[in-house]
Amino acid sequence: MRLGFWQSTDEEKRRLRVEVAKLRQAHAWQKEQAIRLKKENAELKKELKLRKETIARLEQEIEKIEEQRDRYRNLVFKKNVDPEEPKAETVNQPPPTKKKKNRGAQAGHPGHGRKKPQCVDEVKRIHLTRCPDCGTELSRSNEIFSHTVEDIPAFEEPRIQTTRYEIERQWCGTCKKKVSARPAGVIPRCRLGINLLLYVLIQKYGAKTSWETIVFNLRVLFGVTVSEGALVAMVHRVRQTLGERYLALLDEIRGSPVKHADETCWRVNGVNHWLWGFFTPTAAYYTIEESRGKGIPSAILAGSHENDVLVRDDYAAYTALPLKQQSCWAHLLRKCREYAEDPRRASPEVKALYASLKTMFVDLQNTLAGPYSQFTRQLAYKKFKQRIDSIINTCYHYRDAREIRGRIFHQNTKLITAVLHKNVPLTNNLAERQLRPMVVARKISGGSRSWEGAKTHAVNMSVFQSIRTQNQPLIPTLKSLILPSVPQN
Repeated sequence: MRLGFWQSTDEEKRRLRVEVAKLRQAHAWQKEQAIRLKKENAELKKELKLRKETIARLEQEIEKIEEQRDRYRNLVFKKNVDPEEPKAETVNQPPPTKKKKNRGAQAGHPGHGRKKPQCVDEVKRIHLTRCPDCGTELSRSNEIFSHTVEDIPAFEEPRIQTTRYEIERQWCGTCKKKVSARPAGVIPRCRLGINLLLYVLIQKYGAKTSWETIVFNLRVLFGVTVSEGALVAMVHRVRQTLGERYLALLDEIRGSPVKHADETCWRVNGVNHWLWGFFTPTAAYYTIEESRGKGIPSAILAGSHENDVLVRDDYAAYTALPLKQQSCWAHLLRKCREYAEDPRRASPEVKALYASLKTMFVDLQNTLAGPYSQFTRQLAYKKFKQRIDSIINTCYHYRDAREIRGRIFHQNTKLITAVLHKNVPLTNNLAERQLRPMVVARKISGGSRSWEGAKTHAVNMSVFQSIRTQNQPLIPTLKSLILPSVPQN
């Protein structure tokens, strides 16, 4: 071999061929492994996604179960009082004052906080050029922390849009008359738009705002000058549009196997009237009447099936209705607790009766929480009937215990009707919650100034509250109910 010229030998060629063969074999093996790992990675990602979805679903179920547990735990009210426990004699001492509860959620309630928005419209990255303390020039950094802010558009921006429609009057040769198009999304014969009307409805029936405040907000926030009378005339026209939906709600309540009812006072032009409410889990129906007599619920619920269950309080106007009835346990327990916790006049008998009623209420809840079996429920019904009869037949010497026994005597088996039927609650909490928006509106406005206003408020509030109860999108649903269907060319 000459200097500067390399010449391989046969042995070197063989060794190189062996190394190349090994490298090719290793490359093929590595390629095979990469394909296999890629498939395994895709399968693992798919499995991870399914497990995340399962975990999220289970966490939601756990939250619901914990809320239900806390709700049931708080229904036990307070610690039972031993009726035989001796009381210390107090001479010339003021009665003990009840400890006032702290505001906000009580101990044992789950905490709540504002959740971060899922959708972010804009991302801004901010930084300093100089130190705010010493003024030293700063360099950029990759370390960041996030602060998310939700805001409404600036008030200085123009908020009102005015549109003028040039509508042609056209001649129809077939009908021999003039016709014209109807603008889509426009309220007929109204110079105010649908979006403004929706804002007024949300403020009046959702936020319970007064007419004076609505006029002020429209002027300041949107630059719209309008009188209270114009807004009142608009909601009166809305009542006429929603009349069919209002009657459909009444038919829905009459046809429901379980319905709730409650009533409260309402003033019309300074005169006392009555607001009646009839509800199901998906419908709310309000009506304002002059009377609180039994004829009102009889007329409203006419046509209901005799096996339907009406959940109500112990007001006598509901007693004669040809329906199965479930009396509200919350009213009974609340009244009994008032007597049992009275530091001056509470008797040992009423304390013992209150403890017995609480125990029966918890047993009823446990019975209703289990799976429905007609045979099992009938046996439970007989046992609860015996417990009620035992209370009724007991001879009480104190007036407070006798009054509670009288309430139980008049309600009797209406306290345990839910045992024999599916999906019937023991309390009238649904009606109390649905009636609350009207009570809040009454406290703000003082009632209605006229019969027309009372009717409008009842109709519009019934439809508005029913939409919210059904968890439907509020603005699109209201818009579809108010706007007429306009044929498109």
